[in-house]
Amino acid sequence: MLKVLVAPDSFKGSLSATEVADRIRAGIRRAVPRADVTLAPIADGGEGTAEVLAATLPGVWEEVIATDANGAQKPVRYFRGHTPEFGELAIFEVAEVVGLPHALVEPGQRTTRGIGHVIRAIAGQGVDTIAIGLGGSSTNDAGAGLLAETGFRFTDADGKTLWPSLDTLDAIRTATCQRPAQLGRVRLLGLSDVNNPLCGPNGATFVFGTQKGVQDLATADARLERFAKRCAAAVGEDVADAEGSGAAGGIGFALRLLGAEMVSGAAFVLGAAGLDAGLGAFDWVMTGEGRSDAQTMMGKGPAMIARMAREAGVPVTLLSGAVEPDAGLAEAFDGCISIQQGPVSIGFAMENAAALLEDAAFQLARLYVAARQQGGA
Repeated sequence: MLKVLVAPDSFKGSLSATEVADRIRAGIRRAVPRADVTLAPIADGGEGTAEVLAATLPGVWEEVIATDANGAQKPVRYFRGHTPEFGELAIFEVAEVVGLPHALVEPGQRTTRGIGHVIRAIAGQGVDTIAIGLGGSSTNDAGAGLLAETGFRFTDADGKTLWPSLDTLDAIRTATCQRPAQLGRVRLLGLSDVNNPLCGPNGATFVFGTQKGVQDLATADARLERFAKRCAAAVGEDVADAEGSGAAGGIGFALRLLGAEMVSGAAFVLGAAGLDAGLGAFDWVMTGEGRSDAQTMMGKGPAMIARMAREAGVPVTLLSGAVEPDAGLAEAFDGCISIQQGPVSIGFAMENAAALLEDAAFQLARLYVAARQQGGA
């Protein structure tokens, strides 16, 4: 019997990771009705990470009130469950609090204070671990607002307390830190799909700032660098160059200052699904995402699946909404296939993603079975 692991990420704007997995399974079973198909939807720390984890673990959804990127109050959902490794675990996504689609004010005025509100509220519930999905943020303030809500005090030249955003980082003259006792009892995890530092050509601003609307990248990057030096002086540690500090506009940097561990979002989700032990029990692995390109190989979920499949000696196929030719992708996967089999518009592909995905999975399964039969002949 053919044993297949289907472990895709979401097709953003079209299908959740769970819906993608369901469509791929349907296509495989049209070709091989008796196939044993295991679904393991994945996420890499961005939107949908909490929902994927909720589909894997027993638990409940809860809600807190926090400040969004515009400074307004909004309800924020988080999932609360239990694992042997992390104990009582809560997970939420920065995109749920300061997501790009809901940002109304200018980039320099957006705040990350709401991330601090959520962390403090959850920590007060007595959980053992808080996991924060980093991805989809509209902010680029190095998590300054978050730090101001979780033990840091920033003052201006007159000694007045500041609640900083990107535009006011240079007004900070002193920074002090006294981490709240309740945070000291909680393990913090930053779930990320990037390893960028906070500053420099590969940092948060130059790589991701444009998509958030930041106009003067050099000026913004310099502000983050000066802010990071003030924070380093306050805590006696410089984490600006640490991997993942540039995640989510520098929220990764702020979390590191609070003692958080930065871990691969994809690896965390796979571990929760019990797949971290390896993929050797399967004959074939299929993964995918909305768009695959060179960035896929920078720690995103499908790349993690490919590495694990390679280590287990199992063939792995990438089936995505769109695939940009890339040497890294070609080397990592046994096949890189787009659901778009002809010259169609992006709108058509997104609107019909479910049907296109199922049909592509059907065709791939037929090819796989035929090749397997020829190999055994």
